[in-house]
Formats: sequence, C-alpha cells, structure tokens
Amino acid sequence: MNKIIIVLLIAGFSTTVNAFSGADLLAQCKHFVGIIDGNRSDSQGILLAGQCGGYVLGVQEGFIASSELADVVSEETGTPKVTKKHWEIPSDVEPESIVRIVVRYLEINPDMHSMPAVLSVLNALRQTYPVKQ
Repeated sequence: MNKIIIVLLIAGFSTTVNAFSGADLLAQCKHFVGIIDGNRSDSQGILLAGQCGGYVLGVQEGFIASSELADVVSEETGTPKVTKKHWEIPSDVEPESIVRIVVRYLEINPDMHSMPAVLSVLNALRQTYPVKQ
C-alpha cells in the first residue's frame, strides 16, 4: 500500500512540476502591470492580467490562511505550533504593488523562470517584507 501511495505522489509531482512556471507567471503579470500603468489591452491580455493577479494574491492569502489553520489545529490538538510568520506586509501596501514586486523579482532572477511559479511569489514576499525580529 505504501508503494502505491509513493508512486501516486511521484506521478502527481511529475505532472505538476512544469504546469505553471515563473516564466508563465511573468508573462501574465506583464499584462497586469501594463494595464495598471494605463496601457490598452485586448481581451486575451485582460484575461492573462486577471490570472496573474488572482494567482499572486491567491498564493499570498492561501499561505497565510494555511499557516493560521495550522495554528488552530495545534491549539485544538494540544500539539506545539510549527508555523511562523514568513513575511510582514504593511497594511498600506496595495495588491498591485505585490504583483509588481513579483514581476521585479522574476526580472532580476531569471533562474526562477523554470521553477514553479509559487516559489517566485513566496521568495519575492519573503525578501521584500522580511519579518522584523
């Protein structure tokens, strides 16, 4: 049974590794930034921009939500908390700024273009808004 689970996990990872890369995210987010900067776009560009914004902000919010959920489970089960804050975004930061930060991160880190897009979002947020000690 354990071997079946391991095979399924490996198969799942192998099909998703190249599913959405940093390069894919950068291409979408360039449409987002262009529209925010006032450039005209066709319906395809608007769709790509929306996908970028949804992805970046979804990763950010999803990561925070999963950390908070882990804290709730720890409290309910009496187990030690294993989560910690990974970034601190000031409350006055606009969502558009977060997307711009990810774009800039991908532009200066071309090695991330072939990596899963989620890593670029996480790295950009951690480097830009480190937790103050």
